[in-house]
Amino acid sequence: MSVTIKGLDQVSQVLSELLPSEARALTRATVQQVAADIAKEATELAPAHDGTLKRSIKARRRNPRGRNMFESVVYVMRQAFYWRFLEYGQGPDGVEHAFMLRAWNDYRANASARYLDAFRKTLSRRVQRALRRG
Repeated sequence: MSVTIKGLDQVSQVLSELLPSEARALTRATVQQVAADIAKEATELAPAHDGTLKRSIKARRRNPRGRNMFESVVYVMRQAFYWRFLEYGQGPDGVEHAFMLRAWNDYRANASARYLDAFRKTLSRRVQRALRRG
């Protein structure tokens, strides 16, 4: 089964007018998808010493209380506390790797296209899931 989506702007407008709860869920999932894409790129750019750092880069959804917005953050788990040293060039090799900064700058370079791509992926997954449910 294949799903083709045309006119993402119209889809977004229809969702916000007719199905506001679905629009909120879609927006939340899209923001999480963007954070996951940034985390994946940072993982690919991270130096591989023993693999702990690459396994520790995650994207997590946060719930800002009392605000009408969605947040997802890219973070490094505690096992790889040394990521800061490698990021800023204070590690044993003295080389500034800047893998998190490069991942963020790569996203910002074409943010609107990547956000629309994440929206398209998320919307197609939700439509396929709805079609399976019936």
